[in-house]
Amino acid sequence: MNPASIKNSGKVVTFNMDIPQLRAPGRRFWVYLPPGYETSGLRYPVLYMHDGQNLFDPETSFCGDWGVGKILDGLCRRKKTRGAIVVGIDNGGEKRWDEYSPWTRADGTGRCKGAGYARFLVEDLKPLIDKRYRTLPGRETTGIAGSSLGGIISFYAAFKHPEVFSRAGVFSPSFWFARGAAERLVKNARLPDGLRVYMDVGTEEGDMKEAYLEDARAMAELMAAKKGVTLKFVVDEGGLHNEKDWARRFPAAFLWLFKDAEK
Repeated sequence: MNPASIKNSGKVVTFNMDIPQLRAPGRRFWVYLPPGYETSGLRYPVLYMHDGQNLFDPETSFCGDWGVGKILDGLCRRKKTRGAIVVGIDNGGEKRWDEYSPWTRADGTGRCKGAGYARFLVEDLKPLIDKRYRTLPGRETTGIAGSSLGGIISFYAAFKHPEVFSRAGVFSPSFWFARGAAERLVKNARLPDGLRVYMDVGTEEGDMKEAYLEDARAMAELMAAKKGVTLKFVVDEGGLHNEKDWARRFPAAFLWLFKDAEK
């Protein structure tokens, strides 16, 4: 992949870093820098995203890629946005479920390392990104997004660490495995004003499509009533549980989440 080869395109760089909270050495991270970053001198909002293998490069994806860089390049060219820095974090492969799960499953299984992963984002990764790149570091310009279990950990991080994240993109969230815990998190969260949550779900999310739809609707109702939350909830008729459909919904989600974040 050579994103710099496209005129008016952004740039994607990678680096490796340990995640001590997960005892995961040498994890790969991706950083998308918007068009003009190297010459503008501007500072940019930041969006942290999970499943980094699937965000930018089809050659590294395991289920297809979102094409996040190309999408944002296009939005910038059409002057829909000035751009943002996107930080992608590779998942741990077979450990993905544990890393993105802040709670045990309903059957009591799972090692639930999601809380540690979220702490890593807040305590280690974000300070590094803010030091290394020209970010707008405040909570009002910091977001987090992901799909499926990545949607769950994005939801969790936003409600657990609202002093850091004020924007959350929750695509096709897997609330079915711990909906009770998710409901308690929303009910008990003490939020400052201005938490924007974009959440969506397809009507054809696979074998558990009824559970995905029912749980998403119930959680949307709960979040919509929560003081401090501004919610946009989208039901995608015919939407599947895959990268192609998440990529299709990403541009509108991004623009809604960050429409008031650029300075």
